[in-house]
Amino acid sequence: MTCIAERNYSAQYYVNTRLGVAKTRKVEDFLEFGPDVHQLLADLIEVKAKGFRGVVVTALTGIHLDEGYDPLNNFYGCNPRSIFEGGIWYALQENGIPCGKSDPLNVAKNANQLNEDWAQGRRPQTAATAVVEFLRIVMKSSKVKRARLIDYFFYRLWAYAMSIANYQLVDVDPSSRSRQMLGNKIIRFTLKYPESGKLPQFLISQLLLGVFDASTVGVIGGGESVFATNTTSKKPADIWLEVNGAPTNLYEITVKPVSKKRLDDSLDALKSTGHLNNSVTFVCRMEMDIKELDVVDGSYEYKGKRFDFIDYQFFCQSLCALLSDKGFSTVLNSMSQFVRDMHVSMETKTGWNEFFAEHL
Repeated sequence: MTCIAERNYSAQYYVNTRLGVAKTRKVEDFLEFGPDVHQLLADLIEVKAKGFRGVVVTALTGIHLDEGYDPLNNFYGCNPRSIFEGGIWYALQENGIPCGKSDPLNVAKNANQLNEDWAQGRRPQTAATAVVEFLRIVMKSSKVKRARLIDYFFYRLWAYAMSIANYQLVDVDPSSRSRQMLGNKIIRFTLKYPESGKLPQFLISQLLLGVFDASTVGVIGGGESVFATNTTSKKPADIWLEVNGAPTNLYEITVKPVSKKRLDDSLDALKSTGHLNNSVTFVCRMEMDIKELDVVDGSYEYKGKRFDFIDYQFFCQSLCALLSDKGFSTVLNSMSQFVRDMHVSMETKTGWNEFFAEHL
C-alpha cells in the first residue's frame, strides 16, 4: 500500500471511529456546551448545502493526521481532495451521512484561509461563518476540550443523519387520482424542489423509461450527478435515446435560464463525444428560460448547430399520457424512492409531504 493510500485509509478509519463513538452518545452527554456552540453546529450541519459539514470533517481529520496542521490558515495543507475523496467520503457513505463526492472542495474553492473573507458570499453565509467560528474554537481549545468538541460535532452529525433517515415520507396511491392530475402535481413538485436540477432530470428519465419499456429503444442517462458537466463526464447530453446502441434523440434538461454559454457547453460535449450531427432538444421552462435566445417555433440556430426547445411541463404531461397505469405507478414509486434517499435535502422531503399530504 502506498503512503497516499495508507493516509487515505487512516482518514477513513478515523471518521468511522468517531461516528462509531457518536452512535453510543446522547444529547445529555454534552451538557457542558451552551446554546452558542449548539447553534454553530446547527448552522453548519443542519443545512441543505452539504459542503460546509464536509469542510469541517476534513479539517478535523487533517488535525488527527497531523497535529501541526492548521485548517484556518492552510486548509489545503492536509491534501483535502485526496483524504476526502479517497477516505472520508467512504466512511460518511457507510454511516449514512449525506455528502457529495467533492463537496468540501466545491465549497472551499481553492481558498487556503478559512476566515470572514472566505465566508463572505458563500450560500448560506451563516453556514460558512459557522465553519470558521467552530474551527477557531477547536484550534484555541485545550487538548481535552478539543476532543470533547470533536466528539460533539460527530454526535450532531450522526443525529442529523438519523433525523433524515427516520423522516416519514407520505406514500402516494396512484389509483386515488387521475394520471394527469397526479402527474401535474409531481411536475409542479420537481419545479418547486428541483434539488439543483437532479429531480427534473430524474423524472424525465423515468418517464422515458416507462414509455419505451416494451421497445428496443434504450434510455441512457438521468441517474448521474447533474453537478458534472457533460464535457467532463463524456456524455453527449443529460439524457438520450439509443437504437441498437446508436444515439438518436439527445435531451438537455434544465430549469434554469439557457444562456449561450450553456449552448457552448453543449457544443463542446457533442464535439468531444462525436455526436455533433445528432439532434438536441432542450427541455426547459419556455416562458422563463429562453429569454436570452431568439427562439422561433421552438428552434434556434447557434454557431451552425440547430437546437430545439420544448416546455418541461408540456413534455412531462405528454409522456404521462403515453404511460400505462402500471408504468405510471412505477414512475411514482421511483420518484418516492429518489426523495427518500439520504442525499436529498430535508427541504425537498418536507416539500413532498406538503404536496401529497391529502394521501395521508
